[in-house]
Parts: sequence; structure tokens; C-alpha cells
Amino acid sequence: MILSLILGFLLGVAALLFALQNTAVVELSFMGWQFESSLALLILMAFAAGIVVSLLVSIPSAVKDSFRIGGLKKENKKLVNEVNESRRVSQAVADDTIPQVLDIRNP
Repeated sequence: MILSLILGFLLGVAALLFALQNTAVVELSFMGWQFESSLALLILMAFAAGIVVSLLVSIPSAVKDSFRIGGLKKENKKLVNEVNESRRVSQAVADDTIPQVLDIRNP
């Protein structure tokens, strides 16, 4: 996680430096649209669009993981309760605290 944040930060700094060094005005044509803007602005817009697309792509897996973690926490809690109950029962047997009515050793 930290490595990806550092890598993302370095990539952002590199994109910013590249954009600041390329300030020429260029014409952009896309599907009949035409406009002029600085190359730096277009580069930063493309970089921002890439960030948005990558976030949108990662949202479904993050939601899926969140639901899975919630289910695993519930299952873990259930298993911990089962283990505690088993320990309580085995401790009761070990301490010989079973009522005499149920003790078949002494008829």
C-alpha cells in the first residue's frame, strides 16, 4: 500500500514537471470538436482522467472485498464463540463439576 502511494506520488510529480515544461498552445480535435489549449493543461487533464478511470475500475473490487471481510468477521465471531463454549464444557468435565445425577461412575 505504501509503495503504491509513493509510486503514485512520484508519477504525479513527473507528470506535473512534464506539463510545466510543455506550455505550448496546441489544437485538439476529437470527434468533430476542436479547441486550442496549452499542452500542459491537456496533459494534466489526461492524467486526471486516468486517475478517475482507475478509481472507477477499482471500486467494484473494493466493495466486494468489504462485503467479504464483513462476512469473515461474522464467521470468526461465531467460531470464537464455539471455541469458548467448547472450552467451558471441557473445563467443566475436567473440574468434575458435572452434577451427580449425570455421573454414571457412582450408581
